[in-house]
Amino acid sequence: MSSPAATALLHQFRQAFADVNLSPAEARQLRDQLTVFQQQQGNVEHLRHQLFELAKERFNTFKDKAVLEWLEAASNLLPVAPAAPAAAPGAEVFFSPGEECVAAIRRFIASAHRTLDVCVFTVADDRLTDALLTAHRQGVWVRLLTDDEKLLDRGSDVRQLHAAGVPIRTDQSSNHMHHKFAVADSHSVLTGSYNWTRSAAEYNLENLLITPDPAIVQRYASAFAQLWEQLRPFGG
Repeated sequence: MSSPAATALLHQFRQAFADVNLSPAEARQLRDQLTVFQQQQGNVEHLRHQLFELAKERFNTFKDKAVLEWLEAASNLLPVAPAAPAAAPGAEVFFSPGEECVAAIRRFIASAHRTLDVCVFTVADDRLTDALLTAHRQGVWVRLLTDDEKLLDRGSDVRQLHAAGVPIRTDQSSNHMHHKFAVADSHSVLTGSYNWTRSAAEYNLENLLITPDPAIVQRYASAFAQLWEQLRPFGG
């Protein structure tokens, strides 16, 4: 540890150690300097080692207890390096405008082998509708929750899906069913701001996340099951 910043910090600790008493004022000053040092330099573990070496040098001139108490107080000032956040296994992120969100949703739909629970504000992109119909015809149990007002929009494909035999339920209030998520095989979740529309792909600034994280999947699957019981079947 030979950087000028590290050398200066160790000098500050030596000065504070002169009377084997780490005062509150000294502690505040050192803590502020350590925060800046860690942000700029990173690891402080070598400095921690140097503090112990500094204490060992004084064992012959000060009482052991006082030395150790000072060392403990000084060592506690050094910040612990934060653990790197654990990334969800296999998580993927996509953005629009552009085609990557549409492609990601189509892959997600095609990945379902048994069940596909879709809870979206609207379905108004024939590329996604075709993918849902393909999954339905291949024997995947596709269910759709959607908003009761948006299905009246020109371009909505909800009635087409209903006519093909996909079970659909809608909300029953003046408020919107504004979710945008899907659960495939109770194994992975797709969610984000992305509406399943052409305009979302071509013009809007949207985002999409796909993750197999078990805790997240369970929460979304439970939410879908609860909504499925609460909302009313769509009669066409």
